[in-house]
Amino acid sequence: MNLFKISLATSAFLTLWMPKALVASEVDFKEIKLYSQGDTEKKEFNSKTFSNEIDSIEESIANREPEIRDFEAGSFSETTILSGAAHFQIGAVEQGAATEAVTATYSYDLDMNTTFTGEDNLYVGIETGSDSIAVDFATDNSGGGDDVLNITSMYYQFPLGDYEVAIGPKLDNDDLLPTTTSKYSDSFFFGSQYALPVNYYVLNSTGAGIAVARTLDNGWNFSGSLIGTGAISNAGFLTNEGADVLTLSLGYDSEKNYGGGIIWTDQDSACGVISSFAADICTQITSLIGVDESMNTTSIGGYWIPNGGKNTISATTNLIDIEAPGIDIDFLADFQIALDREMGNGVFSASWKTFPFVRVPDLNVASVKGDDLGSFVEFYYTYNVNDSFQIKPGVSFALPTNHASTTTTDDLAFYLLDRTAVGLEASFKF
Repeated sequence: MNLFKISLATSAFLTLWMPKALVASEVDFKEIKLYSQGDTEKKEFNSKTFSNEIDSIEESIANREPEIRDFEAGSFSETTILSGAAHFQIGAVEQGAATEAVTATYSYDLDMNTTFTGEDNLYVGIETGSDSIAVDFATDNSGGGDDVLNITSMYYQFPLGDYEVAIGPKLDNDDLLPTTTSKYSDSFFFGSQYALPVNYYVLNSTGAGIAVARTLDNGWNFSGSLIGTGAISNAGFLTNEGADVLTLSLGYDSEKNYGGGIIWTDQDSACGVISSFAADICTQITSLIGVDESMNTTSIGGYWIPNGGKNTISATTNLIDIEAPGIDIDFLADFQIALDREMGNGVFSASWKTFPFVRVPDLNVASVKGDDLGSFVEFYYTYNVNDSFQIKPGVSFALPTNHASTTTTDDLAFYLLDRTAVGLEASFKF
């Protein structure tokens, strides 16, 4: 930097800073002028008095530091931690419902955690991204949002004696769930699809509610929550019009290398889960019974980490019981086995999961039958470029049963598309 630039920068700095500092310290410019003219009779201005003035300025600045901090742009409370991630996805799905073309999507997540006592936490989750509904290739991080920021979670957690309590207007029924039925990473294609995420049927509720949990020193844990999915709308909380979800759990985690548990839910409406994939079946059931239906689900699972700790094996099953007055509905169940293995500078993940569904043999007869559509398989590798950057390539494909992929004479039937998904995701965490 040449002398002119140094002078210009120094002048600009003094112009912006010195007036405020000097006014704050009440330096008498008249006395400085008298000193420069040689008139020192009124007050001597030597190195000692100059030093005193500098001390006064520093003291004034120190006293004004809290005020300065209050006006810092973009600052947060000292007890607030902001973290987040950006995700890019690119891939294609053969026999995709929307398109078979290669698509590129993105998502952006923000997590804010604030404590007020050191033992509590106010959590706010914010997400946005491209319209993932319009494409077929998506991952667990494809939050969607159509470029509009959405508050996806908001609750306050605090201790109450030996228990942890969470309450809020946007609470997931697994936000305060200490029970672990699976340790599968589940962050690729399965995580974004209907019925394929781990424990999909029991962990699929968000709304206003309360949750209570406790973990004992001997490894046992338990929890309970009540979520009103229609509480923020005119449907209300704990009303006939609203859809409320009760969740109970019991689990055990060994200090060694295994654990598991059971999660049970009672949901006012099965269509709140089913219609996200196939609205027709809910339309038909509702027309048959004229009233809403209910569903209770039970998830049982566990995990095992063999000696060495490089492999984690998980297995789960979901038992689904849909109830509707006047209709005979078959009992449904799915099964999943999954593996996460440390390999090189990352983790290789694989899973196989069955895909049960229902069919209506005759719309004039009040019965809904179970249907074994087949299963899905996925493989992906999470490569850690560094602590904040991951690359995740993978593939997923369907294994439909023979009868599920053929045309039937049922009035209302479903079959599993023989589709294959190939893609890659890059994640940047901060």
